[in-house]
Amino acid sequence: MKYLPSLRALLSLVACMLLNLALWQCSGQNNEGTPAPTAQEKREQQIQRQRQFIERENESIQAYLKDRGFDWQRDGSGMYYSISRDSSNLEPIKSEDQVFYNYKIHMLNGSLLYSSDESGTQSLLVDKQDAVIGLHQALKRLTLGDTGLFILPSHLAYGVSGDQDRVPPLTALQYEIQVVNIQKSKTRK
Repeated sequence: MKYLPSLRALLSLVACMLLNLALWQCSGQNNEGTPAPTAQEKREQQIQRQRQFIERENESIQAYLKDRGFDWQRDGSGMYYSISRDSSNLEPIKSEDQVFYNYKIHMLNGSLLYSSDESGTQSLLVDKQDAVIGLHQALKRLTLGDTGLFILPSHLAYGVSGDQDRVPPLTALQYEIQVVNIQKSKTRK
């Protein structure tokens, strides 16, 4: 529960920022009666807010990783991962493979959001079926029998809207994935 207050604070800050932005855009002037910022100034302010959010999200991910102490690796997209290999199979999952997997999805505060215990083993046609981008990327790092832990920043998970159910907007997630079966694509040579 160590991260819950900071997540709540982050979500409150984002909500306040969005409300202030909406109110600010509705008025043609600021509180001093001076003209509203130009389109370029608004764009620069928005870029600055996005940079600040990314920095805060990265700080919370770094704190999470430090507390967990696994051997984490990072890819170019910002996803962190730690994989326990089943050395009997080294053929990686590729685009268009049908993958069957068990999973658990947690927020970084430890709250369990979804799991295959509740929904059963899932399947995904890699890079061809609708799912969060980070899930496709995570599966392509695994082989049959592997179990992996993946930290997906919000841009690789459900982004600014969340999933409209259990995942809040702008939330980094931890996926635990175990590959139980793979049907290799017949279209690839």
